[in-house]
Amino acid sequence: MKRKRLIISVAASAAIIAAVVGISGAYLVSAPAGVDNEIVVGYDKTEIEEDFDPPTEQTPNAATYYKKKVTVKNTGDTPCYVRMFVDFSSGFIRKISSLSYDPVNSADAATKNYYSAELTMADNYFIKEVSSDSNPNKGWVYIPESDDGEIGGYYYYTEILSPGDETPPLFTYVKTDYSGTGKDVVQYDVIVYSESVQVVTKDGKSAPDAGESNRYQTVWKEYLG
Repeated sequence: MKRKRLIISVAASAAIIAAVVGISGAYLVSAPAGVDNEIVVGYDKTEIEEDFDPPTEQTPNAATYYKKKVTVKNTGDTPCYVRMFVDFSSGFIRKISSLSYDPVNSADAATKNYYSAELTMADNYFIKEVSSDSNPNKGWVYIPESDDGEIGGYYYYTEILSPGDETPPLFTYVKTDYSGTGKDVVQYDVIVYSESVQVVTKDGKSAPDAGESNRYQTVWKEYLG
């Protein structure tokens, strides 16, 4: 009998823009190992990895830029799919914030390309479809709740994440711009939360079928359903 239990990697920031700490777990699956009655325990374990350089201050009527490179690493021993939830503790801050997935390097953060952090599908929205081969965050896609309430509201990594591997960055820099708002600066949290699920489905398949590009959706819907 196969038993699956979703294990969640959780991360949340604190204070103005605080570091994220990952909490992870695992679930068990019995699998044939070539001999009678042998049960093998596999575990699904992921951790949020961050390269974070918080700003020393925020300035009214100006933009603040800071590095916050967020990835997920498979630290377990079985392939999995991962998804992430990202939000700001203030709706006002979310409206004036934007995210970049440009590479982390020595260039000024202000020169990066930024896209709205608002949960809309506008042209300047952060991620609205699977990225092209030229983008460093290739493989991430956002599914709005309005499109699919069953699995909507999360950023999904569409590829299988093998043990020891790490996803491309979901984002690398954050910009918060008070220009023209007339508002005072406020403290806020950047909330980052991730979940993982083992790739094996109820039919025993452990890899995408040929031509099935949305296998990750099949796995998540099957589990959550």
